[in-house]
Amino acid sequence: MIEQGFTEDSEDLYQNAPFGYMTTGADGKIVNINSTLLKWLGYERNEIVLQKSFQDLLGMGEKIYFETHIMPLLHIHQEISEINIELKGKDSRRLPTLLNGMQIFKSSNESPFFRFSVLNITQRKQYEVELIKARKQAEQTVERLRQVNEGLEHFAYTASHDLQAPLNTISSLVGLLEKEGHLPPDTDGKMYYSLILENTQRMKLMIKDLLDYSKIDGNENEFEEVSLNEVCSLALEMIEVQAKENNATFNIPVLPVIVADKIQMIRLFQNLFSNAIKYRSEADPVISVDFEEKGDKITVFVNDNGIGFKQKSTDEIFGFMKRLNPHGRVPGTGIGLASCKRILEIHGGTISANSIPGNGSTFFFTLPIEGEKPEY
Repeated sequence: MIEQGFTEDSEDLYQNAPFGYMTTGADGKIVNINSTLLKWLGYERNEIVLQKSFQDLLGMGEKIYFETHIMPLLHIHQEISEINIELKGKDSRRLPTLLNGMQIFKSSNESPFFRFSVLNITQRKQYEVELIKARKQAEQTVERLRQVNEGLEHFAYTASHDLQAPLNTISSLVGLLEKEGHLPPDTDGKMYYSLILENTQRMKLMIKDLLDYSKIDGNENEFEEVSLNEVCSLALEMIEVQAKENNATFNIPVLPVIVADKIQMIRLFQNLFSNAIKYRSEADPVISVDFEEKGDKITVFVNDNGIGFKQKSTDEIFGFMKRLNPHGRVPGTGIGLASCKRILEIHGGTISANSIPGNGSTFFFTLPIEGEKPEY
């Protein structure tokens, strides 16, 4: 079966087009207008054609703009394109539009006519208003979050110092009890002393880690050229005692220079190095660093010969205060790797790990070489 071709009626196409159309004489008098534009303006045809001029559809400001800008352009260039102007309709209605126009001549010895196409942008204007409103609300939300974050940081800083004082007092008092012989050996008191001391130290460590985590701020970081070899050296200085006590060996090659926050990079490597020692096996810890560059990104690998973990637990270990080992076996708070993840997020990077129980772990992170702050 052959489909019958679709034929447009030219008059219907003009009258009911999705655009408004209007033709005026040289004096601005409207000589033709389509049904679409009449509907938008709310007029009947006999109220417009040869009764009103284009200028009658304009407010005071728009009239001045029409006479000083639109008409001179039409006379000089014979056309205008996408002029944003508001038309007045019946009963005080307003029609925001984009106006296109063209100068035409019926004959060489006659005055020109002007044809205009009118695009109704009411919905676009409403969208712009909603967009501005949403942007303002978003800015207000961001400002509130900034204030909340400032408050939380201040709280964390104050709380850490306020909590440290009674913990130090408890440690000192318990130490005096043992020193002055109030805790005879092989008694419940001795056991209680050990438990108090152990939990006090754990609380101190948690307070320290919480304070460090609260200082990781994505808005105030100063990105600069950073030597990863210098970063590793400074990180090793910060864990020097831990490294010596565990007879740890570090193999670090010549590493590249990247654009990043130096302080946060030191904290990142410090956490990874400290973890590699903390979760050691029977053998002396051996930690090796390697890297590879692909395009504008670098991936850094930190490999150890520690106790490892089950691969299915990879996502869990980067959770805030998530730990795979009981407190009594390996000390820690479960905040260190969460801090690493947060630092990498601030730098537009990612972090993960590969591991087999009993065969060590490889932590690896990828980040832009030239630095890239994510948008909040």
